[in-house]
Amino acid sequence: MLRELIVEYGVPLVFLNVLLESLGFPVPAMPALILTGAITALVGGHGNVWAMRLSLFNVVLVAASSALLGDLLWFWLGRRYGSRVLGFLCSMSISRDSCVSRSGEVFGKFGVRVLAVTKFIPGLSTLAIPVAGAMSVSLTSFLFYDSVGAALWATVGVALGVLFADAVDTILNLLDWFGLGAVVITAIFLVIYVGIRWRHRATLLRRLRMPRVDAVELDALLLEDPPPCIIDARQGVRRRSDPVRIPGAIVLDHGASAAQLDGVDRSRRFVIYCDCPNEVSAALVAERMKTEGYKNVFPLAGGLDAWRAAGFALEPLLLDAASREAADKIHHSSAP
Repeated sequence: MLRELIVEYGVPLVFLNVLLESLGFPVPAMPALILTGAITALVGGHGNVWAMRLSLFNVVLVAASSALLGDLLWFWLGRRYGSRVLGFLCSMSISRDSCVSRSGEVFGKFGVRVLAVTKFIPGLSTLAIPVAGAMSVSLTSFLFYDSVGAALWATVGVALGVLFADAVDTILNLLDWFGLGAVVITAIFLVIYVGIRWRHRATLLRRLRMPRVDAVELDALLLEDPPPCIIDARQGVRRRSDPVRIPGAIVLDHGASAAQLDGVDRSRRFVIYCDCPNEVSAALVAERMKTEGYKNVFPLAGGLDAWRAAGFALEPLLLDAASREAADKIHHSSAP
């Protein structure tokens, strides 16, 4: 039945599947590309070879176009709404506490060129698009690298189907033989996978469970003498896209040791903020500082967004030479 369905509606199904995946729905499109490529090769292998190749090309073209259509929407949303879009995407992710930082690291290192390969990296494929928009990547550069990436990804999927057409045919025969049992087995494995991921996330959150201060408390603490030492623990790419800070905050390099704070009185109170879900980056820095002898260390609940929403003051963040160079690389990546 699956063969007949793909033979009859393969191209529209690929378009819909790829579009849904590019919009962020948990419906992986690579299996559909492989299946469509395999069945097209099996059905057309006994007929006109050129007609089969044209059918395969149409599948690649439709898949790439559909991916680009969905990506354009996320690019525009990232350009217009910035970090709020990333927060929304990560709120739907099983690994939402680390997904922003992971995408920020990769994009900050490679710039817009990373879009040529991100579709091969689960999770990053969706997040990198609004990051590009938030970093003010030019539309021309975005369209070029994203089109290259979409075409390469679609071609690889269809080519794998053609290359392993006989193996796919065997698997389809087994699925037909198992019938409903195949669906049950697939559902069991999916539940196990999701359960493992949620367990890992719950373990991380339990590990980072510690007292926090909120924005109102921090504002009151700043009137004390001495005031708390405030640390900006955001990812570099996020600081470049939102170059402000809480007044007087020390910018902590991502991955740096708390030794960067040498010379600061360890008896002072420290408040650390980030802009990620559950303040994970800030809590990780606080955990590291506590192991190095700092006692009064607290993440800021809600991070920079909570401070901004409360209406408290912000000041411009002056980027150093390395940050300015990285920002220029992202903003002005060479167009084709």
